[in-house]
Amino acid sequence: MNTPVSKCGDLAAYAARMLGKFTNQATLLALGLEMTAAAAELHAAQAVYEQAVRDILPARVDVKYENYVSDRRIRVTQQKAEMADGKRGGRIAAIAFPEGSAPITRLVGASQVQAMVDLEGRLAAAQALWPDASAEKEAIAQHREHYDNALIARKNAGQHARNMRAARNAAKDKFIHKYVEIMSRVEAEFPKDRATQDLFFDEVRTKSALATADTSTGEEGDDEGNESETTGG
Repeated sequence: MNTPVSKCGDLAAYAARMLGKFTNQATLLALGLEMTAAAAELHAAQAVYEQAVRDILPARVDVKYENYVSDRRIRVTQQKAEMADGKRGGRIAAIAFPEGSAPITRLVGASQVQAMVDLEGRLAAAQALWPDASAEKEAIAQHREHYDNALIARKNAGQHARNMRAARNAAKDKFIHKYVEIMSRVEAEFPKDRATQDLFFDEVRTKSALATADTSTGEEGDDEGNESETTGG
């Protein structure tokens, strides 16, 4: 069943309200409460999933920022090495940046983190020629750690969103089974009375209230017109 969660909520609200109209029938009132509880559980799962999706955005921003500042710091280190050499292509720069900084800064994500680890190793090797290489190595290491942490956080945020989507889908499946169960129990209360059975359940193919509000000009027309439009009759 590909019914959106918003439509599931509408179906549940419709059924619960109609069931609640029959105040002299305890069975129907109880079914209305069950329907409301099932919908509440689904909406809670949907809310958690939506928040998990929203939480991916700041993680993406953090990765983008760390990539940006790491690139700039790598270039600064290259410039300092060249200044220590007194020229471009000197001994220190050749050790630390044998191919320049571009092969490092053009990378992104885990590939750049690994390239920064390699750069730290080359800076350590350059310490005999350049005492400041130690401080530069530490600066690069700090940026690399921040970048790596941001990547891990983004990965975890994405995984959490996928996990919460799975939980939401399970909650939706549970709701649908409860909805079908309540339909069957209503049918048992009113055997061979299709008109009364149908009274409690809205047409699944109609738009959700949210979708209707988004596309409607404010006037939905009379019930008879809407029913004909929905069922094709």
